[in-house]
Amino acid sequence: MGTIVNVITILIGGTIGLLMRNRFPERIAQTALQVMGLFTFLIGVGMGLKGNQQILVLISLALGAMLGEWIDIEGRLERFGVWLEQKLNVTEGSPSKGFIYASLVYCVGSMAIVGSIADGVKGDASILFTKSMMDGIISIPFAAGMGWGVLGSALPILIYQGGLTLLAVQLQPFFNDLIINELTAVGGVIVMGIGINILGIHKIKVGNFLPSLLIIVILMCLFS
Repeated sequence: MGTIVNVITILIGGTIGLLMRNRFPERIAQTALQVMGLFTFLIGVGMGLKGNQQILVLISLALGAMLGEWIDIEGRLERFGVWLEQKLNVTEGSPSKGFIYASLVYCVGSMAIVGSIADGVKGDASILFTKSMMDGIISIPFAAGMGWGVLGSALPILIYQGGLTLLAVQLQPFFNDLIINELTAVGGVIVMGIGINILGIHKIKVGNFLPSLLIIVILMCLFS
């Protein structure tokens, strides 16, 4: 349901943006995003408190962040966006610009991955619901400024997030309650970082934290 709601909010927000083209006050969008940033941080805190093995959570985050920094996950994602723009010859005013920009913003992020895993493994779509509200708000000024191509970004969301959620569902039998709790805690810290980024307090390379989700599962299998 998290991905389906996400697709719907993008379509609704994009339609509103098209109807209000060049008349949508940017300050309203900024204020709404600040609210979403605070709410995202709150969700992350709640998830982080569900863990019982804080030392393992800390170790997995530290190792995962170092591994992600070494691989440069965040940088690779950014370079992928630039490469895609150049490959598709995106020009100012073309519908493909809105499609590419919106798709990258909605798909290339830790919230999509963590939210899809939580939805598939635990049936908890709260992260994706929050992301849906954020994407819906963002799509209003996007569509107002870049046109109807923004609405097409709903399709990559459906395929990408839906695929991750279905994959997590298939892996669900391999996760017990202990592993799920600590996986949720690690995901919560990453979500907190996303909230901080949205609020503009400090730039955290949350993409580099993603290996922590795999490391905590390995550590729990070894020590639980």
